[in-house]
Amino acid sequence: MMERGFTLLEMLVTISLLTMIILVGTSSYGLVAQRWDGQIGKFDKRIQDARDLMLVQDVLEAMVPYMVYGNDNKPGIFFEGNRNGFVGVSTKSIFNKKYHSIFRLSVIQRADLAYDVLYEESPMVSDVLRSTREDVLFSERLVMFSAVKDPAFEYFGWSSVQDKFGVEGSIPPKPAQWLSSYNAMDLPFPPGKIRFSFDNKDGRYEVGVSISQGKIGLVSMYSGSRT
Repeated sequence: MMERGFTLLEMLVTISLLTMIILVGTSSYGLVAQRWDGQIGKFDKRIQDARDLMLVQDVLEAMVPYMVYGNDNKPGIFFEGNRNGFVGVSTKSIFNKKYHSIFRLSVIQRADLAYDVLYEESPMVSDVLRSTREDVLFSERLVMFSAVKDPAFEYFGWSSVQDKFGVEGSIPPKPAQWLSSYNAMDLPFPPGKIRFSFDNKDGRYEVGVSISQGKIGLVSMYSGSRT
């Protein structure tokens, strides 16, 4: 009996089918791998963002009424804020955990008219801040949120000493309210609370923090002098 092999046409059809199967499999694997890598990348980014947010929240919650000299050589509390951000002093630092820090939380407008939310920090490693006339170098930076819209910082407190304490026998004190700006150098007290809100793809987002009303004073764990 004579054995029959494959014809050339059958081999060409078989090779074509195998090639199509390999191409489809390779393409499917590439799409799955690309999507998987993208999901892993997004997951890593979310983990990093959550970590940064927790670290910044710790710094904000450790804010203190820190006393410095103003431009008029009179002492006041180092805190100033407006609708675009604020500066203050915290007993914690993200970038150098042994020291207190001067920090700034603010927004900066992008070319597409959206805003990035920035956390900037200057750890007080070798010396302390003594005056508002000193230049503060914010050497560390984190981008907390990107491409947000309608950002607003607000401060819960009083705009004057009279509003908070009143005048005995004539003017009663007023309740605290949310203000769009706050300069504690002009007052003997910082705001009681701060809130920051903005719009993103998930809707309106709000971050709030209460400021420690602890003992006012300088930090005593440093040495050295400023030039």
